Amino acid sequence: MTRIKPDPHIVADRAQCEGALAEMAAIDRKLSAIENEMREAIDAAKSKAGQLAGPLQARRKELADAVAIFAKLNRQELFSKSKSLDMGFGVIGFRASTRIVQLRGVTAEMTLERLHQYNLADGIRVKEEINKDAALGWPDERLELVGLKRQQTDTFFIEIARDDVPDNA
Repeated sequence: MTRIKPDPHIVADRAQCEGALAEMAAIDRKLSAIENEMREAIDAAKSKAGQLAGPLQARRKELADAVAIFAKLNRQELFSKSKSLDMGFGVIGFRASTRIVQLRGVTAEMTLERLHQYNLADGIRVKEEINKDAALGWPDERLELVGLKRQQTDTFFIEIARDDVPDNA
């Protein structure tokens, strides 16, 4: 299969550069219109789906709550031999789980203070990483000392002027 390379657009002078920027601004406006139309269509679809799904979700929750109450009231009888019960259309059961929670009256800050006080560092989560923002203000000698260097780059940019268009236009 032969690949066809597109002809690049060449800007030879200032007038052509201005023309290219004008065309880019027009393309940006068209792209914005397409994106806005897409967002409106997505919002309408989400709204319709929400209206259709709302009553079904409410009914499903109602049924799930009723099944949970039934299971709790009949726990001894239904789950005497196992923690779950296959009901044909699904399985119901109880799962044991463990989690760590704060004691009443004790804040997370108080717990952190106690972890430090008793030297229980394994109970403290710390993410260590290089703070390059702070290193920006350092002299080059200090950067080199720790294995960093300052690198300056010129990057080309294009800013298309965007005139605000009234919504009713």
